Amino acid sequence: MSAYETSRGVRQQGRNTFAVSLKETRALLGLTCRQLGAKIGVTGQLISQIETTAKSILSREQVQMIVDLCKEKHLSAPSKDLRSEAESSSR
Repeated sequence: MSAYETSRGVRQQGRNTFAVSLKETRALLGLTCRQLGAKIGVTGQLISQIETTAKSILSREQVQMIVDLCKEKHLSAPSKDLRSEAESSSR
């Protein structure tokens, strides 16, 4: 068995992990496939296809745009822990 064939399972596992992460991230951002696609310059159909078939053809730049969206969302919304601490200290 060649190294390429041996690594096939590892590559597929990575694709599956990316597909699941993409779907979870999109849900966390509160975006539809169409909305996320519009933000990074692809169609919603492509986002959906990646999530279901685990075959990504996104460029590094497009993946980085998704990461940046997550950072914006995280920075703009205080975490539950921070809100709980603020509520506790105000009592």
